[in-house]
Amino acid sequence: MSLWAMSLSGAVMIIAIVILRALLINQLPKKTFLILWGIVMVRLVIPFTAPSAFSIYSLIPEKEQSMNTQFSGIQDNLSENLPVNAMADTVHVDITTQISIKWLVWLAGLCLCAGYFLIVYRKLYREFQMSFTVKIPQIEQWLVLHNGKRRIEIRQSDRVAAPVSYGIIHPIILFPKNTDWENMNVLQYVLEHEYVHIKRYDSITKLLVTAIVCIHWFNPMVWVMYILFNRDLELACDECVIHRFGNNSKSTYAHTLISMEEQKSGFMPFCNNFSKNAIEERITAIMKTKKTTIVMLVASAIVIIGVTGTFATSANASDKIDNKNSEYIESTIAEDVMLAYNDEDGNIYYSADGGETFFNEKEFNEKYPSPEVEWWTYEEYKEWLDNERIQLQSMLGEKAWTGGRGEFVWTQEMIDETIASYEEILQKIENGVKVSKTVDGSGEIQIATYDDKEHFMESVEGVAIASDKETKVFGPYDTKEELLDAIKPYCEEQVRLGNMTQQEADEIIEKYE
Repeated sequence: MSLWAMSLSGAVMIIAIVILRALLINQLPKKTFLILWGIVMVRLVIPFTAPSAFSIYSLIPEKEQSMNTQFSGIQDNLSENLPVNAMADTVHVDITTQISIKWLVWLAGLCLCAGYFLIVYRKLYREFQMSFTVKIPQIEQWLVLHNGKRRIEIRQSDRVAAPVSYGIIHPIILFPKNTDWENMNVLQYVLEHEYVHIKRYDSITKLLVTAIVCIHWFNPMVWVMYILFNRDLELACDECVIHRFGNNSKSTYAHTLISMEEQKSGFMPFCNNFSKNAIEERITAIMKTKKTTIVMLVASAIVIIGVTGTFATSANASDKIDNKNSEYIESTIAEDVMLAYNDEDGNIYYSADGGETFFNEKEFNEKYPSPEVEWWTYEEYKEWLDNERIQLQSMLGEKAWTGGRGEFVWTQEMIDETIASYEEILQKIENGVKVSKTVDGSGEIQIATYDDKEHFMESVEGVAIASDKETKVFGPYDTKEELLDAIKPYCEEQVRLGNMTQQEADEIIEKYE
């Protein structure tokens, strides 16, 4: 699964949680939504999902895509980097890794976003270093009761207007310089609130969500998640404080929150700020806080399981197929799923739309024909190369432009490298490797090579595997792992059908492991 697919899937889940949050924020324990946001974060960084019959994506019909379309996808991806001379570009793509414009834009956004957060962090760190330790008997008494494996330090500074906590290994609770240290009735709530943040390692959680925002900076729903996640951190801490001090503390705690809001601090992305989130929402949540019951816990579990099963999983393609008491063979081709089953008489039926429609072998081959490939002969390629040498040399000093390189000028070094690459291809042809001239009559680009000995065909963005009866095309894929996940089941199927030996299948799979 690509970054863009993960981001889209995460956005759908964020929208669902935002709706549930608006409806149930004061009915369920606040930790419920922190768990849901955690699942979204996992969805945004892990490039695969578990299939589920309850996935919302099962409702989306899968598109039909023929083998010709698969080859077209490979051609489209290669043609993005096509140079003035088509053959020259193919070799250039084989030699160097081309970074598309969209990835450059994404990388630039990532660097800007990360740079901004780092600048803010550095500025806050410098300001916080100018604080000094508070040594007051009632505060030291509080520290004795609350210090554990990580020693907490309480400091004060004239650079903050409201209490904040920060630090992971050596946590610090930072108070404004004008704090009334005699009013422990108020301070106990603030201290307990920040202590909950420290105990739950919320500083680490904030770093993680900030990193995810930097990765998915282009997705507006991820920014929505960032804002609401930080609010829910505060709401969960408020709820914990109320449970510790009892319902009678609601009014006093709410007034404390209001007084802190009047002295609200600025943007502190890596700190836990006692008063920086939406004040109305927090006060409403405080006054509506109830004792956690078994019913609330069960409802919370149902919501978490329901949202995860519906929005954090992928469609289960096998659920779309009627149960025929048959052996199903499943293999992934590009972004679609091809399925096949054997009936009681041993006849094989295929589907390329996730099980909506099945065809017998003849019908399937007619609907999804294998691409016809025309190969270079040694003499033809040598003749072409002789002419190409002359043409390339005549381009010395001329300007050119490609999607991969941008604007450039042909140098002698570039010409020599290109000709050397062509000579390597000529040598491969002489050694028995087949190099395609056209695919289904299209001679725009050189797309694949085929080695009789290794029994496989490969291209820059995709792979085609030739068996005794057919040639199957896979790709393009974003990662090598996705390609391997598609190839493995297909090879296993061909071995079962007798179109390929186990040794040949193992060699193909080993090639891409």
